[in-house]
Amino acid sequence: MFSLFKSKIKPPREDWVNPKIEICETKKRGKGLFASQPINKGTVVIIWGGNYVNKKQADIAKNRGMLVMQFDDNLFSIEDRGESDAYFINHSCNPNVWMKDAFRLETMRDVKIGEELTADYILWETDENKISKWKCECGAFNCRQVITGKDYLLPELQKKV
Repeated sequence: MFSLFKSKIKPPREDWVNPKIEICETKKRGKGLFASQPINKGTVVIIWGGNYVNKKQADIAKNRGMLVMQFDDNLFSIEDRGESDAYFINHSCNPNVWMKDAFRLETMRDVKIGEELTADYILWETDENKISKWKCECGAFNCRQVITGKDYLLPELQKKV
């Protein structure tokens, strides 16, 4: 986890999505983010901004059906589902996007035109007891099928950090 309190990074106010990305329909997962132009490795593709709250406020928002993402022990982002284009990044066990810092996602390799940008949802899971209610069908050679809060312990995921 990134600690904002130890960092000089200020939470941005608004989301930003790289203009080389567009939202398109996927075959199996509804909408997703796709490269409309080639994107080089190390390019920032999303910056998450928004409404940052503490755990108590996040729990209230979650009970109201809002999307809640945890960034630190007591730092959460809340938004309505589908409110931001950044919301449409789908999961893959073999992603091409990873966290650069607490708010920025960058490409891990070159991304071709038409390729979907994906992230491993373990990036935002802090509850070690969490087990996904959905079965992963990303089709990656290393697909875990079930995403858990302990996946961060897997050696292959730790190498990506």
